[in-house]
Amino acid sequence: MKKQNELNLYKVSKKNPRILKLKQLIKKTLGEIFVSQDFRDDKGDSLLIFIDEVVLSKDARIATIFMTNFSKKDLKEEEVLKVINDNLFRIKKEFSEKISLRYTPKLKFRFDSLRKQSFEIDKLIDGLSRS
Repeated sequence: MKKQNELNLYKVSKKNPRILKLKQLIKKTLGEIFVSQDFRDDKGDSLLIFIDEVVLSKDARIATIFMTNFSKKDLKEEEVLKVINDNLFRIKKEFSEKISLRYTPKLKFRFDSLRKQSFEIDKLIDGLSRS
């Protein structure tokens, strides 16, 4: 058990440059895939998805992708995840073709709820300042 005033508690962990480069590469590659391929929901509306952040495991075998939906229609997160899961094979195939690594990371898609909450707070603040 660590003591409360121990110096190790205040040390900032070093950023691994390899992991940082991989995060940027994954973010860029998936962004290109989402732009180049046309993803549509059940009603035929196209989706506009932005990748906010990529979190990699220490061994870079699992990549958790946090994304935000900026489609014209506000779709529920479950509907967007369903569209992504339906097209997951296409995404993984194109991802592995564009990226050349020894191990292609397993992709896990999640929604960035903090970004959505910040947009809602901004709207509330704008509404208060106008009135």
